[in-house]
Amino acid sequence: MSGAESNSVGCSKLLDVKGCNEFKTTDKGKHYTVDVTQEPRILFVDAIGNGREMKFKRNSTVTITHEKIFYNRDDVEIKPASKT
Repeated sequence: MSGAESNSVGCSKLLDVKGCNEFKTTDKGKHYTVDVTQEPRILFVDAIGNGREMKFKRNSTVTITHEKIFYNRDDVEIKPASKT
């Protein structure tokens, strides 16, 4: 996890990862690179059971563990998941 990934959100269930390329697996989780030209997003269920969507404002990296998603606050927007 990079030093820029200082924020985290509880993740009880990862639903989908789109436009994020896994580049490294460590004992702390999986690191993903985010390229905004690929329209990246992460869909997950938060710690209290609500569907959430993480959308990206710029290129960055995120780390996903079994319990949390680590990210830089300035790089993402987290909102309720859209119902499709």
